[in-house]
Amino acid sequence: MHSSLSKIPLSALRTFEAAARHLSFTKAARELHLTQGAVSQQMKHLEERLEFKLFRRHVRRLELTDEGRGLSAVVRNALYEIDETIRRLQAEDNEGVLTVSVGSAFAMNWLIPRLGQFRAQYPSIDVRIDAIDDALDLRTQRDIDMMIRFSRKNYPDLHVTELMREQVFVVCSPSLLDPRRPLRKPSDLCHYTLLHNEVSEREPDSAGDWNNWVQQLGEPVLPCLKEGPRFPRCDTLIQAALHGQGVALAWNTMVGNELSTGRLIKPLQGRFETANAFYAVSTPEVAQKPKTRKFREWLVAQARSEAERTDSPRSEPRANVR
Repeated sequence: MHSSLSKIPLSALRTFEAAARHLSFTKAARELHLTQGAVSQQMKHLEERLEFKLFRRHVRRLELTDEGRGLSAVVRNALYEIDETIRRLQAEDNEGVLTVSVGSAFAMNWLIPRLGQFRAQYPSIDVRIDAIDDALDLRTQRDIDMMIRFSRKNYPDLHVTELMREQVFVVCSPSLLDPRRPLRKPSDLCHYTLLHNEVSEREPDSAGDWNNWVQQLGEPVLPCLKEGPRFPRCDTLIQAALHGQGVALAWNTMVGNELSTGRLIKPLQGRFETANAFYAVSTPEVAQKPKTRKFREWLVAQARSEAERTDSPRSEPRANVR
């Protein structure tokens, strides 16, 4: 920075621009919410620092000197450029595209059905969904503003907000149930085909694994709990359940819509809150952008509303699920 400019407060230049435009300390003071005396003092100190006069002070009016006239044009243009740049940058942060990386099952079953509400509330923000399940490094993938992941809170140096935990329970198509083989207790599962989530079964202590799930209920592990077809993704698992191919373990963000329409039902009592949770994660810089903050706050409100609607119990034991 030039040494001459470093001696001059920006506030004094803004006051000078207003006084030069109005040719009145009183009107400048009114515009800037200052006293007339404060404006007069600022101009006196500014002239002392500049070492030349800006105004000729008459009894009832001000007149710019040649130096004041030349400086006022430059200052006015500079302040205009600053204001325009700030407005443009704020608009970029408040509007435009917000790219969110989210698991495919969560996107299809929970997020996308609700996005219309967000658009209605914030029409200037376009949310772009990047539906992938792989882990991301947000420090290197700058095209992603936020990722939503179901995991333990393990994101050092990132801005992390917990959205919700989950309840794990048994679901099936109502057409699957046979009145001759009621499904009232875990041992009754042996009368039906069990659908398995390969991802959950690879995780230790996963509630998505049938053996671990019945153990959480205090029931014995049965050989039949290992039998049945296996699916690499939870969305394909749920599709099999919807088509009456068997009984599955699921949670609200996977099957909330199907439960509300009756396409799936909960034939068994017993559910557990997951140790993992859904987290909204951004870099600290991106997290502070208005559009990111608005979307994050909207997600939290939606998750809270969902929890209140389902009245999720807090006293049941936790299990880890994916």
